[in-house]
Amino acid sequence: MATEVTVPRLGWSMEEGTFCEWLKADGERVEAGDSLFVLEGEKTAQEIESFDAGYLRLPPDAPELGETVVVGQRLAFLADENDLEPWLNAPQTKPAKAQTQAETVQAKPNLSGRTISPRALKVAAELGVDWNAVQGTGRAGRIREQDIRAAAALGQAPTPASLLTGKTEPLTPVRKVIAKRMVAGANLTAPVTLHREVDATGLASLRSQFQQSISDERPVPTYNDILVRLVAESLKSHPLLNSQWREEGVFLPDQIHIALAVDTPAGLVTPVIRDAGQLAIRELAKLTAALVKQLLEGKLDADQMQDATFTVTNLGGHGVDAFTPIINPPQCAVLGVGRISQKAVWLDGQAGCQDRLTLSLTFDHRIVDGAPAAKFLNTLAGYIESPAGELLH
Repeated sequence: MATEVTVPRLGWSMEEGTFCEWLKADGERVEAGDSLFVLEGEKTAQEIESFDAGYLRLPPDAPELGETVVVGQRLAFLADENDLEPWLNAPQTKPAKAQTQAETVQAKPNLSGRTISPRALKVAAELGVDWNAVQGTGRAGRIREQDIRAAAALGQAPTPASLLTGKTEPLTPVRKVIAKRMVAGANLTAPVTLHREVDATGLASLRSQFQQSISDERPVPTYNDILVRLVAESLKSHPLLNSQWREEGVFLPDQIHIALAVDTPAGLVTPVIRDAGQLAIRELAKLTAALVKQLLEGKLDADQMQDATFTVTNLGGHGVDAFTPIINPPQCAVLGVGRISQKAVWLDGQAGCQDRLTLSLTFDHRIVDGAPAAKFLNTLAGYIESPAGELLH
């Protein structure tokens, strides 16, 4: 009996992905544990292993390379050697987001050349929505029922069809996930941001010492490495900033797992440094370097980007002084780090220059009030201004 090959769920929030390539040829023998195909999920492309054995049979509706597929969608079959067309005896299945032939025939283009599904067209008539003014979220800008209902819920006057010319760059799975999480961070939490400028002289001096003292092949701790370690230490004294909002209550994790935002050509990705509060700085630097290397090579697994309890994002390298970072739910908080710059200050009755750094803490006001959040920043500022040697060596 043939076994179906389906799209697995690579992450807890994954609903769809991009089919990249088959690693076995049609008709080739596949053993359990063999890498069968490549699927791009929420963050990275991964080789998917086969759970069963058999001969790979690709049905006529097998996905093309680069095609969007949904979780649970049937891709192929693993069949006996003599079973050449197992799909003929298989039950007909259709992914939740698949488009039927009837829909294709009846799809109607709007003034911008986009199409609308028959179901969406019917709902638009029922709700009195001018679908010519609706931006579709389906493939190639196709207008779906949910787009019509969203437009009706907004209750806004329709805008005329755009006369702008140009091209549409398809959204990658990574960009879709980033968009969903950023919207959730802004709309599903009660975000408040505190900004604090601190003396970074001690931090800059420590970084310089590391650069001069490490002569072997171990990676030199970066500013991010040092800051992640100091953030982890600060969270030990302020566990609410390390907590998570859940419907049944506020969850306080026993672990401190810090996500570090990394800019990649595909978008912002956040590998997780687990148990950051228990790592020596050189050990943490080595781990971070390995994670970033895996990330840039496309070899980072989905589980290496899960279970973060706090996030650090640094735009200082891009010349940014301060910004408002967005929470990644269900985390309570995220720390934004600006650039270190020399500023004129008044010290002991005299004017002078000092390295200054701006920290931007966005936190969920449902969990934490302003005063406890400010106290966390105060603790972190103290560590930055006078980095404790026992924490970092």
